[in-house]
Amino acid sequence: MPANHGSWNAAQTLERLGGDEGLFHEIVEIFLREAPKQVASMREALARGDKDATERIAHTLKGELGYLGVSEACHNASELEDAGRNDDLARAASIQTVLEKDIESIVQTMRGALARTPPGLSLIRSSVRSSGAS
Repeated sequence: MPANHGSWNAAQTLERLGGDEGLFHEIVEIFLREAPKQVASMREALARGDKDATERIAHTLKGELGYLGVSEACHNASELEDAGRNDDLARAASIQTVLEKDIESIVQTMRGALARTPPGLSLIRSSVRSSGAS
């Protein structure tokens, strides 16, 4: 389960959303708002030994990460969901550590992309320009 930090690609996510920048911004903002809460809830569920909550939260994260096109983190969330389903909370806790780092990195990448985007300029165009692509 290697972490693939910073693997979120704004342009790929926009493409997955059919080029709808309004939807793109909405989804990024929701993820930025909700992912840290879900990580905290997952930590609490594991501390309580709550396999059902672990499975449920991991399933939600898996869907969100898949929608964003972050395949390695999505895979880790799937593994975490499976560990919760099978009541293997020791394995779940190990996977949670990796997934939490993945999510922290994705959140930082998203916030950085938003911070580099001047008002009125597309996040995607700004990301492409800052990466040196034309």
